[in-house]
Amino acid sequence: MIAERILAAARASFSAQGYATTTLRSVARAAEVDPSLVSYYFKSKKGLFEAALAPPDSFMEGVHKAAIAPPHERGTAIVTAMLGLWDDPAAAAVLRSIILTASHEASALERLRSLFSDQVLTAVAHSLSSTERDCRAGLVASQMVGLAMTRYVWRFGPMAELPSDRVVELIAPTIQRYLFDPLD
Repeated sequence: MIAERILAAARASFSAQGYATTTLRSVARAAEVDPSLVSYYFKSKKGLFEAALAPPDSFMEGVHKAAIAPPHERGTAIVTAMLGLWDDPAAAAVLRSIILTASHEASALERLRSLFSDQVLTAVAHSLSSTERDCRAGLVASQMVGLAMTRYVWRFGPMAELPSDRVVELIAPTIQRYLFDPLD
């Protein structure tokens, strides 16, 4: 599909070169399409940027599935859902691009923050005590983003090489503790 080729090229350009340096023409060239098609599908550079930063539909599906898991299984459900997304090559390409772009583009960082605080953390922390909800959600986010960075972005040796079921076995108890154990 043409729009998907354009988005893939845009994600690669935004994550490597940033918003300011990426042009609609360079994206069209990378996608091997006429530049008018970029405008046709995405209207403007801003529209292309916003589309490139949209997480795959499976992202929120995974978050919601984990959020409705019984409390005693929620840590495992969260880690399993995240690994499933990152182990899907199409979803991983989008997520990697979002994280890399957010590292040097303020608007992308704000969008990532909003995604995490408005959707992910709200879903994950919905059944937690209101007095500790934000803290617990932040602890979960720190672990999950750290896991994504070391395993899928940096591809740091041991973390990148562990089988997914072993990662769940090692990380899920920490997530479970962050969610439900006393924080004192």
